[in-house]
Amino acid sequence: MLLVIHLYKKEGFMKKLQLLILLVLLSSASFSQTYLNGWGIGFGVSSPRMFGDVSSEYFNFGGHLSINRYFDQFSSVRVKLDYLSFTSSSVISTSAPSTKSYNIGFDYLYGISVCYPVKIYLGTGVSLLVFNVKHAQAPARNGLQSGEIGINFIGGAKYSINREWDLHAEFAFHQTSTDRFDGVYAANGGLFGGTLDSYITSELGFIYYFQRGPETNFCDLPQGITNVYNQAPATVVDYDKIRCMIDTSKADLIAKTDKRIGDLLGARNEKNTPCGAVLIGINFSVDKAEIKPENYSILAQDASVLISNPDMKVEIAGYADIDGTDEANIILSEKRAESVKNYLVAKGVDPSRLIAKGYGEGFPISENKFFNRRVDFKLIK
Repeated sequence: MLLVIHLYKKEGFMKKLQLLILLVLLSSASFSQTYLNGWGIGFGVSSPRMFGDVSSEYFNFGGHLSINRYFDQFSSVRVKLDYLSFTSSSVISTSAPSTKSYNIGFDYLYGISVCYPVKIYLGTGVSLLVFNVKHAQAPARNGLQSGEIGINFIGGAKYSINREWDLHAEFAFHQTSTDRFDGVYAANGGLFGGTLDSYITSELGFIYYFQRGPETNFCDLPQGITNVYNQAPATVVDYDKIRCMIDTSKADLIAKTDKRIGDLLGARNEKNTPCGAVLIGINFSVDKAEIKPENYSILAQDASVLISNPDMKVEIAGYADIDGTDEANIILSEKRAESVKNYLVAKGVDPSRLIAKGYGEGFPISENKFFNRRVDFKLIK
């Protein structure tokens, strides 16, 4: 109170008071949570001004009461009751027409900024007007009148205080359906021209939410990908799968090892390789399934290891490069796997221990197509 008195004694009291209110709002704890739905009651004071045929106005005042239904963080509808008192002076007479209006409005509001403590909205609607005119200028008439319809164009803002309360300010333009509202018939009508009356209202008040729906995380979306209603389970990172991908990196094996099928013996009991031991085999020429002569000695060593370890069972996996159709590549990769299987069987390996399978162009290991035209060995047992 002392601060207000001190400001009042200085020049520019209103500017300083506005600055003080702004500082209070900025320094107070903000609450910007959004909700899926809910119900609220709005109430407050209003200041109306005519856009009709009057030249000046005196002290105008009013009040409003509304019930609001919120469908989500954006859309809402409301039923609103207004009491407005207009006092004015006429351009054609020294008498002072006055109007007291009792309105019921039906409005749709849409939030255009919902992720901040101050939430901005726009809206439109219609009102049914019942009004009482005194000191009307002929041919306008006095008394209680009804049957008028108003069109509302609305812009406003809400400041979230906490979960239950919002402070709201609103500015609206109202166009009436006839020229009887202000008690004066003249050519200066609504804001859009013509003879129809119109008026504006400035409002300040509160909204009390007596029912809130589930909270949403809509405003957290820019910080990461998540479900807007916070119902998605937490993302689980499959580290075993990642390790499997690393352990079976074909390009890395080509660059760093010269191991053959015998090394599968050391890996078959390792639990740290969740997807099984994998070893690079041999490569093929373009569109060919025949084993190259330089690979015979390699496969002969593999056959010797398999014969010496009768418990081993392996999958012979054939692959192709990206040239050709998917169907043709599957057939070609199967032929390559069967070619290697037949060679090992010819060297004395039991065919029941060998499974030949073609994977087409899947699982490429290098940008060099030569390395992708291959057969790998995978330990099954």
